[in-house]
Amino acid sequence: MDNLLQIFVKDFNSRTETVSILKDAQIKDLFSKLEEKTGLEPGTYQMVYASKTIDFEQHKDKHLSDFHLENHANLHMVLRLPGGSRLRELDDCIELTEEPDMITWDDDKDNLRVKMPCGHAIGPDSLTMYCRSLLDSGLYRFLCPWLDPNDSRVGCPVEWDFVVIRRLAVLSDEERQEFERKISENYLRRAVNIQECPSCHSYCKRVSSRDRRVVCPACSSGGRQRFEFCWYCLNKWRSAGTDKCGNDICSGKDPRIAILAAAPVKEIVGVKDVPGRRACIHCGMIIEHVRFCKHMKCICGQEFCFICLKPKNSEGNWQCGSFNAPCTIAPRQTQ
Repeated sequence: MDNLLQIFVKDFNSRTETVSILKDAQIKDLFSKLEEKTGLEPGTYQMVYASKTIDFEQHKDKHLSDFHLENHANLHMVLRLPGGSRLRELDDCIELTEEPDMITWDDDKDNLRVKMPCGHAIGPDSLTMYCRSLLDSGLYRFLCPWLDPNDSRVGCPVEWDFVVIRRLAVLSDEERQEFERKISENYLRRAVNIQECPSCHSYCKRVSSRDRRVVCPACSSGGRQRFEFCWYCLNKWRSAGTDKCGNDICSGKDPRIAILAAAPVKEIVGVKDVPGRRACIHCGMIIEHVRFCKHMKCICGQEFCFICLKPKNSEGNWQCGSFNAPCTIAPRQTQ
């Protein structure tokens, strides 16, 4: 028929679709016929004819003749690919900076970085990746990674609160739940007084720190047989006594104490042979010294010196001097 055109379109599967269409049809009619054949919505691709691009939104009301499309014309379909990652949109009240990202050194002026509470700059994606790497390493505290470019021994001692990270990294609901779960799990695994029940894997702590033979209420409820286990080896209690659990593999020592006993020594503010891991003097959380000053603040709020283990006095002053003043090393916490 003289009023029909046959147009060949190479689609996304390298197939050639043949479209029969009226000569006076509009571009939107051509896209509609292709949607019937390919299942692709018009806005998800463009078409190229010779050196001309045909876009649905721009050209849908134009006619085939406007592009000089003739019988047996050959067109190529070009898919429009959306970004694979979620766009992180910051609140208007967040302070932005042109300073380069402290991890990637990105300094794109069209993609500004956020200014952290300590004043250092980082992009939301870098912030998310950095914090996730810490959590995947078993950590639960977020220290600023900034290092002086002229002296790598000098860095930023500021710890970022998760509430700040959640807001500045623009975490999705899924990411927020992932981070909250990992923070809690990492915290619990490092706490000296918290372990998992070997049967139901609930987190638990002893009512009395003197008890070695303990009972899990979750496993023993609902008419089930009473479940007792050894706090040290985390195996079912097999003896009638309270001092020995009856398991040959049990060393009779709290495995968390072994972590403190085996901690490698390091130098802190000029003091050598300081144990690299300490237990918080208030809650028992195991804390590893990473870098810089000797003063620590546990997640429970307790502040103490990593070297001498002394807290602040009643007036809020450090008993062992300033953050870089040498003091006497306290023994390993193995009792």
